[in-house]
Amino acid sequence: MLGTSLQTDSQRRYVIFWLALAVAALAVLGGVLAIQDRSNLLRWSVFLSTDLEQGRTVFREKGCIRCHSVNGVGGNIGPDLGEAGANPSGLPFLVTAMWNHAPHMWAYMRAEGVSYPTLSYEETAQVVAYLYMASRMDAEGDAQHGRLLFTTDRCIRCHSVTGKDAKRLMQPVGADPIQTPMAWAQTMWNNAAPMEEALQKAGLPWPKLATSDLNDLFAYVRESGQDPVVSQQFPGDSERGWQLFQSRGCIDCHSPREDSPSGPESWPASTFMEVGELMWNDAPGMSQAMQEHGVASAPLTGEEMTDLAAFVFALRYFDPPGSAIVGRSDFSWRGCSRCHGQDAQGTAVAPALRGHGRNYNSISLATALWSHGHKMFQRSQSLGLGWPTLEASDVGDLLAFLNTPTKARTGKVEGYLLPFRRPILRH
Repeated sequence: MLGTSLQTDSQRRYVIFWLALAVAALAVLGGVLAIQDRSNLLRWSVFLSTDLEQGRTVFREKGCIRCHSVNGVGGNIGPDLGEAGANPSGLPFLVTAMWNHAPHMWAYMRAEGVSYPTLSYEETAQVVAYLYMASRMDAEGDAQHGRLLFTTDRCIRCHSVTGKDAKRLMQPVGADPIQTPMAWAQTMWNNAAPMEEALQKAGLPWPKLATSDLNDLFAYVRESGQDPVVSQQFPGDSERGWQLFQSRGCIDCHSPREDSPSGPESWPASTFMEVGELMWNDAPGMSQAMQEHGVASAPLTGEEMTDLAAFVFALRYFDPPGSAIVGRSDFSWRGCSRCHGQDAQGTAVAPALRGHGRNYNSISLATALWSHGHKMFQRSQSLGLGWPTLEASDVGDLLAFLNTPTKARTGKVEGYLLPFRRPILRH
C-alpha cells in the first residue's frame, strides 16, 4: 500500500511538473507573439513601405480616388492630396488632416449613399506612406521664371535651348529626351564635373540655385522645345536609395541619423527636385571631398536620383517625440476627456485609451479614427458636443500621454519621449 501511495504521488508530481512547464511555455510563446505584434506595428509606423504601389492600389480600391486626386489624377470633390507642400509636417500632418476633415467626409458619403470603406492597420500605413511620398513630388515649374534664370545666370553663354546658336553651343539643353523633372536633375548632376571645368576656364563662378529654380529651368527647356513634361506620378524606391547612399560613398560625409549635424534635418529640401538643387549647389565641394576620400565618381543611371531622393524623405517619416505632461493637457482642452475621462481611463460614454498593454503610434491613431470615428462623430452630435480639431504639433504629445502607464511608479505622470526611430545599419 505504501509503495502504491508513493507511486501515485510521484505520478501526480510528474503531471504537475509537465503542466507547469506547458503553462510556462505558453506564457513565453504569448510574450514572443506580443513582442512580434508590437514590432510589426512599429515597423509599419516608423519606416516607409518600399512598395508604394500597394498604397496607391489601396487608395484606388477603397474608393478614395473618387473624391481625391493625387498629383492631378483622381476626383476633384476633395483636395488634391499629393500637391507639393500639401503635407508640410509629414506623418503628423496627414493624421491630423484626416481627423479634422473626417466629419465632412462622413457627411458626404452618407448623403451620396457611398459605402463606408474599412481599412486595416497595414492598409492605413500603406496609404499614408503613399500620400506622404506623393506630396514630395514637385508641382509644374514656372517656364517664364526659368527663361529669366537661363539668361541672367549665364547659362546661355554655353548652352542654347534650340541648338541653333552653334557659336556658343557647348551642348544643346534638352537635346536628349529628358521628360521627367528628376531625369533632368540627374542629367545636371552627371554633367557637373565637365561644367565646373568649363566654368573655371571661363573665369565664371559656380551658379547656385534657389528653391524651385531647377524645376523652373526644366519647365522652360521643355516648353521651348515644345516637348510635354511627363509628371513623375510615382516616386522611387527608398531601399534602393539606401543602397546607393552607401555604395556611392554618400554615407562617408552625410549621416542618415537625425541627431547628427550632417543628418536629415540639415538637408532643407521639401520636394524631390530640391534634393537635386542641394546636390547641384554643393557639387564642387562634394567632388573635392570624394577625391579626398578616394571615392570614384560615377554617373547616376536609370531612376537612381529618384531613389536617392526617396531615401532622403524616408528618413523623415517617423512619429514625432512628445511630452506626456503636455499631451495630458492637450487631451483635456481639445475635448477628448469629455468622453474618455481626464486620464483617458474611460467612462460610461467612451472606452479607456490607456493601459492594458496598449501601444499607440500615428498609424494606429489614424486606423482607429477611420474604424470608429464615424460612430464617435454620431455620439458627439447626440451629446451636443463639437468635433475637436487637432494640430500636427499635438500628435507627439498625445502619443506620449496615451503610451504612458496609467499609474506611474512615482505616483505622477512623467515626461516621456517616444523612441520611434528605426535604426539604420550599414550593410
